[in-house]
Amino acid sequence: MFRQTRDRRWTGRGPGAFTIAAVAAAAVAITSAAWPIGDSLAATRSLSSGTPIGKAPPVIAHWAPVPYRRAQLSVPGGWLVEGPQGFFCVSKSDSMIFIGVKPRVPKGEDPGCRHLHANFAWIVPAGHLPSGISHRKPTAVINGIRVYRVHSARSSVAYLVPELGVRVGAHGPKAKRILATLTRSPLAVVLAKGPASPAPANWVRRQFGGVKFAAPRGWHLSRYNQWETCGTGVDKRSLELINAKKASIPEPCPFPYPEAKYFAAVRGLTVVTGKFAAQSIAETYRHCQVRQDTRVCLSTETGTGGFFGGVLIFSVSKPHHHARTFLLLGLSGTGAQARAVFDSISVR
Repeated sequence: MFRQTRDRRWTGRGPGAFTIAAVAAAAVAITSAAWPIGDSLAATRSLSSGTPIGKAPPVIAHWAPVPYRRAQLSVPGGWLVEGPQGFFCVSKSDSMIFIGVKPRVPKGEDPGCRHLHANFAWIVPAGHLPSGISHRKPTAVINGIRVYRVHSARSSVAYLVPELGVRVGAHGPKAKRILATLTRSPLAVVLAKGPASPAPANWVRRQFGGVKFAAPRGWHLSRYNQWETCGTGVDKRSLELINAKKASIPEPCPFPYPEAKYFAAVRGLTVVTGKFAAQSIAETYRHCQVRQDTRVCLSTETGTGGFFGGVLIFSVSKPHHHARTFLLLGLSGTGAQARAVFDSISVR
């Protein structure tokens, strides 16, 4: 019996989702090249603790983390986040961080947006890695991560980061301060190989939709019978259990202004099952692995960053069975708490 049933509204994905102007075709191609997880999600893990997270970066007031694949930089909260999903510009004074695309302004933009601001940053795929790079002395070690200086334009600093599979860089007076925030993204921590992270003893163990999992006792529990909500689908410190008995009815939502502070992830978990679960989530799952008799398949959007960069979307089922339960896990903080939730998940 549902303790609470009401409709929620969400048009971030699926039919009726908001649309934004696309950038060049080359940028869009990056979106379809989902991050391979073959060497990122361990097929089996021991039950001991000790997953390395690395040194935490400095916390700067009014800055916000921006993840992309296995890497993360922090920038002032008012910076625009540019990526394969589209290009945004309000005025020529806007500072920006580019994720998955090179820092540039697409042709045809408004005259006031045709030039990059004095401050901008980027995280892009590493591309080809020089042979033997792992045996070379790094230029620097930032928060436990080895980086190698590469050629960059004047007033810019750029690094190759082999262990995270990216190149990062920044331009302008804030460049060094931004690059000092380099760290592993919460997604990288959740999917890293290594021993499982045990759920704390005071967490609540639950079963829903044929799935067993643990979650912090302080997360607010809500139950619904329809999947509809504006936003990413995960609310702050919430556990939402949705038995989608009715089809979702997408309705217009406020456009998510692409400032870094609005993209910040929150801690929480949403579990969707029921007749209309797959239709409601409307995702594609191509990268699957079986661990402890549980088949986990990640959404192809995993690691692409942007508005949904703070959420890990995946399906759970028994091996060789069609998935009927889907989960959205908030990727906040270091990712340690999200990993403990992720590692607690199994099928009944």
